[in-house]
Amino acid sequence: MKAVRNMCKGLAVVFMGMWSMQTTAQQKAPVGIAVMAAPADDSIMLRWAPVTTEYWQRANIQGYMMKRYTILRDGKMLPSPEEKLMTSQPLKPLVLAQWEKVVQTDERWGSIAAQALYGKDFELSASGVTGNNVMAIYQKSKELDNRYSFALFAADHSWLVAKASGLAYVDKDVRKNEKYLYRIFIAGIQGDTGYVYTGAADRKALPAPRDLRAEKTTKAVMLSWDKILFNTLYSSYVLERSDDGGKSYQSVTKEPIINADRAENKQPQQRMFYIDTVPKTGEPKVYRVRGVTAFGQTGAASDTIHTAVMEEMTAHPSITGFAILNNGVLIKWMIPVSPVKIKGFDIERSTALNKKYTKINKQLLAAKDTVFMDEQPKRSNYYKVRAYTVDGRSTISYAQFVQLEDSVPPAAPDSLAGQISDSGIVSLKWKANTEDDLYGYRVFRANGPDDEFVQVTREPARKNAYTDTITVKTLTKYVYYKLVALDAHYNPSEYSVVLKLKRPDVVPPVPPVFTDAHTDQQGVFLQWQPSTSEDVVVHKVMRAVDTAWQEVATFKITDSIRAYTDTTAKKGVRYNYAIAAIDDSGLKGMSKVLGLQRLDMGAMEGDRTLKAAIDRDKKQVQLKWKKGEGVTRIWVYRSAEGGSMRLYKTLEGNVLEFIDTDLLVNTVYRYKVKLQRQTDGASLFTEEITVNY
Repeated sequence: MKAVRNMCKGLAVVFMGMWSMQTTAQQKAPVGIAVMAAPADDSIMLRWAPVTTEYWQRANIQGYMMKRYTILRDGKMLPSPEEKLMTSQPLKPLVLAQWEKVVQTDERWGSIAAQALYGKDFELSASGVTGNNVMAIYQKSKELDNRYSFALFAADHSWLVAKASGLAYVDKDVRKNEKYLYRIFIAGIQGDTGYVYTGAADRKALPAPRDLRAEKTTKAVMLSWDKILFNTLYSSYVLERSDDGGKSYQSVTKEPIINADRAENKQPQQRMFYIDTVPKTGEPKVYRVRGVTAFGQTGAASDTIHTAVMEEMTAHPSITGFAILNNGVLIKWMIPVSPVKIKGFDIERSTALNKKYTKINKQLLAAKDTVFMDEQPKRSNYYKVRAYTVDGRSTISYAQFVQLEDSVPPAAPDSLAGQISDSGIVSLKWKANTEDDLYGYRVFRANGPDDEFVQVTREPARKNAYTDTITVKTLTKYVYYKLVALDAHYNPSEYSVVLKLKRPDVVPPVPPVFTDAHTDQQGVFLQWQPSTSEDVVVHKVMRAVDTAWQEVATFKITDSIRAYTDTTAKKGVRYNYAIAAIDDSGLKGMSKVLGLQRLDMGAMEGDRTLKAAIDRDKKQVQLKWKKGEGVTRIWVYRSAEGGSMRLYKTLEGNVLEFIDTDLLVNTVYRYKVKLQRQTDGASLFTEEITVNY
């Protein structure tokens, strides 16, 4: 029995998955006996199994009883079923002494069943187990389940063992025009029993396994076929091989191939697999497979599949050298002599070691060829030689790098375009270069077309697009880009055409500055220095009484006007004035606000006499006028050489003379003086006087 125990240990890894699922089912299923039948022309074969370990243990002692009920005859249901006791004595497993003949006939399954029924122990893995440790306790608790599982498994794979185990019966007293209900139960036990309803007319031919496949390997063939379709019908398979082209077949294995899942599989395996090792390669083989049921019946043979085991490929091509001749590359290779017959060669090329390789020879090179000329190589080349065998396999050499001298740069990049977001993200794109050895692009930037361009790409850009980031809060209105292309040897192209991009305008113009402001008879006089920002398009004179600004006058940047008199201002009303500079983006720069009030310029009574005295030695002109009543401010106006009269000097109200020393010889000057009272705004202009200096 020791040999039987060792056999059980070896099968345990394969079978326990199936039996663990069966045990789970037992826990959920009601107590009873599972029954199935296989009708024949003159008999009905019956198989059954208790669904729990406890029922199996009790049935081995008390045995199984069987009754048959005839239900139909000639297609009609009988008024009352005809009952027949099929077993005068309970069916029990053979006693230990009788199992010797069974084991002699079917050593494999007979030994397992006998050990499960009568063995002193039924250990599946005794390594490291002692009577005192936890594993020993666990093994003892599972031993009965293991006996039960392996006893049923052995019966499923041998009809002889199933009969010897008391789990099979053949009813030979059957008629084709009748159908029967078989009832199987354990003697002396009240409880659920097993039933099956069948008749001899229900016989069906056993189907052939489907989808037989063969995968050739060296010195072996891996065969597989569909398992799921007939998983509940066939418990094992017979794989057959023909060495004479299909005239005769022999079983590949001594025992049928077991239909069982690996224990760790949660789902049933989709296919059955078997690897057949053959002693001689190259010879054609034909395979087919048959299923075997739990009744020991062998089904129809599957479709055949023809194959041949291949010789192992131990020889591989290797490139032995190369030469650069007339702008071409000559490749040399060799392949050692081996039993595998070579059909021919292909030469494959790539521009990079790990990129896709492309065949460059138009036709398959002959098996005797050892050289090939690549007449149109790239600047950088990786070559491989692929050898094809007559049986359809291939093997390839290691890559050989060949680099041609390269002094021709790529063409200058074309169609450079771009745009700038409000946040300063610059998106550039251009037409991709078409050179085979193109490596990338370098991008350069400057703030002016004549400034020095600075490279902004730390590493060459590999695509025909680039994203840059710039500052938008700057007075520099435009940014400029250009780029060059690089080949694999870093040869640079000429620069592209410079691209001019306008920065988003987020900086308002420099505010204008007031240079003069006062009131006179005409209104409120304003004079200013315009904004220095280059993108200003217009200046506007703005006026407000409180906070509501209104536009009083507008001057384009092309105008030379730098002063304005607001004649619409109401007398006695105080206004706020500002000059707004507006750029081409609509942004506005506002000057400081000035508060002015137009006074009531009534006429002031007084002497309008103005006198002038020229002193050429002192290089001066002295002006004198009469004192006016209540005068608080005096303005001196001057004109030179027929020009317009302009405010020249502002004096306090008590001053009665003014000396002008800013003079040019041989120049005609005109003068007049304005006297004004602050209290009522009344004023008086003196007479105008001309001086020829």
